[in-house]
Amino acid sequence: MADTDEQKIEEIAQLTERIAADRARIFELIPQVFPETRGEQPVRGRLNEVVKASGFTREYVARIRDGKVKPS
Repeated sequence: MADTDEQKIEEIAQLTERIAADRARIFELIPQVFPETRGEQPVRGRLNEVVKASGFTREYVARIRDGKVKPS
């Protein structure tokens, strides 16, 4: 039996909540993978690794790393 419109709407709501939770976790993790945020020596290529993993631009990842952008 096919899903009803109401069931599809409920699934959309659940998936949207999951997206928000996943995005918040990504924003939490990004600063954590940069050693310089812990007072350690930077790792060469780390920004590129995070850009590739996240699909975000270099500028956006740097802004998240630096705490200038928060998940909306």
